[in-house]
Amino acid sequence: MNLMKLTSRAFTMLCLSLVICSGCKKDEARHYDLLPPDPEDVTSTATITVNYDNSGGPTANEGSPKVIDGDLDSKFLNNYNAAMYMQLGFNKAQCVTTYTLTSANDAPTRDPKNWTITASNDGENWVTLDTQTDQAFAARRETKTYEFENGTAYTYYRMNVTANGGSTLFQLAEWRVIAIPLLDQ
Repeated sequence: MNLMKLTSRAFTMLCLSLVICSGCKKDEARHYDLLPPDPEDVTSTATITVNYDNSGGPTANEGSPKVIDGDLDSKFLNNYNAAMYMQLGFNKAQCVTTYTLTSANDAPTRDPKNWTITASNDGENWVTLDTQTDQAFAARRETKTYEFENGTAYTYYRMNVTANGGSTLFQLAEWRVIAIPLLDQ
């Protein structure tokens, strides 16, 4: 009889263990959409245009496409003009709220000092999103981040460089824009 109780008890423990262990298995993870989507660098999806390019043109070693190529060792260099701008055009409107600028490898007097960031959906009517004055880079190839409030998606973003550090040339290694994905797109 003791053997039967022992066998019955062992069988009960085995069944209880199987029930407990099988109840712990998760086949499916829960997913919660409580946080907004992460901001993302959308620069690579844009086309760059400028009103004053490198003297060798956009395909030159230091032509305008270098400012968005993702390479901190390349740069866009041109003859500076206070009316110069760099413009990013997107096929799909983006809600940009942050941008970064990276100084180039040499000559701090060529760096942008004063500028505005403007946006448009038709390329003619522009809204000012950010204005910076008396900016300076502490080092070569330094990346600075600028944030601003924006809740509208635009197809064009323009950086109007109204002053540099005093040189007759302008240079910038990188201009990147960061967008927040809009939930209703």
